[in-house]
Amino acid sequence: MTDPRESSPVATADQCEAERLALQLIEEPAVRAARETARAGLRADPVARCTDGYLGLDRALDQWVLALAMRIVNADAARPLVIWNVYNPPRAWFGHTYPGAAVAIDNPDNFNREIPIDGDAAYVIRGVFAKKAAQFTVEIVAGFEGYSGLGKTLAALTSQQITPDGNGAFAITVDRAPANGRTHHLQSEPGKLWIFVRDSMSDWLQSPASLTVERVAGPPIPPARTNKTIIDDIVANLDGWVSFWRSFKDGFLGYPEPNRLVGPNGRPGGWGFLAGGRFRLSDGEALIITVVETGAAYTGFQIADPWTISPDPDTRLVSLNKSQVSANSDGSITYVLCASDPGVHNWIDTAGLTEGWMMLRWQGVPAASDPALFVRSVEIVQLAHLSSFLPNGTPRLEFLQDRAAQIARRIEEHARRFAEKKAALF
Repeated sequence: MTDPRESSPVATADQCEAERLALQLIEEPAVRAARETARAGLRADPVARCTDGYLGLDRALDQWVLALAMRIVNADAARPLVIWNVYNPPRAWFGHTYPGAAVAIDNPDNFNREIPIDGDAAYVIRGVFAKKAAQFTVEIVAGFEGYSGLGKTLAALTSQQITPDGNGAFAITVDRAPANGRTHHLQSEPGKLWIFVRDSMSDWLQSPASLTVERVAGPPIPPARTNKTIIDDIVANLDGWVSFWRSFKDGFLGYPEPNRLVGPNGRPGGWGFLAGGRFRLSDGEALIITVVETGAAYTGFQIADPWTISPDPDTRLVSLNKSQVSANSDGSITYVLCASDPGVHNWIDTAGLTEGWMMLRWQGVPAASDPALFVRSVEIVQLAHLSSFLPNGTPRLEFLQDRAAQIARRIEEHARRFAEKKAALF
């Protein structure tokens, strides 16, 4: 069981205050009105005409709106905070209920944190690794239109490049100067930038790094923003933000035909690969995907709805990472994506979706690996004839109590990320 004395590194006072303010501001009349304007655009999207798109429309919109509010609440580069954003399961902590905020096939194995910076200022990010994630990535990103877009990665560091001291501590410098011998350094450029920190866990018993940020030099610090200023910023950017994430699916991987994978493609900054696509399954159909063992520090498979919003991963097997899968007799991994339990260990549950998105990720990949060989096969079959199409030695999980134990472990481990030391927060 989770040790109640052990708090999650994301359960900080700053996180609590940012969430409470964002939850307050999204209920402001001006923000609600902007939400309804954006909703009309979603209603006109072709995805809204399919059953899963229609049913998921308001959930997707609410997750996008809250994700924007969280980003703007923490948009003061003169007073930057380390804030966990883009994670869609609801959570009850800090005395409030946070309904989740996400974009673009949110990965439940990731802790995504954001730090706003001014390219003309200097910062130090300090961290401590404890139960270290499989991969820790820090990116400095420019080129956003307002708050929307994917931006342009200027530089990145991963845990393979960061050497902590004997206590797991490290420091990363951020400024416009070259490294000049500084081991852990990200070079910025003028303008409004973001630092994105990602802890990718290959095991939910791992933990994100503890992080703080300090502005150590820069232009004169302007007055703090008022709530009205933040509300005005949310309203001014909400339609563009929702339009971008509504359209993201249309260009992502070329909006491929269902039931095939595109990639693996390299990630900007060179820290990993992804292969993705759309699925569409009728009653009684299953998608079998077999991948090879690459030696990557992190691997994962996730699904999302037609808007690219993932189902709640707490009690449903809508994702599996490296520690949660069982290998075939030859070391390969076979996933079976379908609506009902197929009796195999590596079941990806569609959670009632008949169509949506699927994503495979590899991070911390050995340099000699050939990504063209990562995916061995993708095949759609009738569930009734599944056994005839599975590779030899595909691990089974045929007893109800075994599946129940798998899900119970998942629930317990997922709860660890919400552990909080209330005495330290209030």
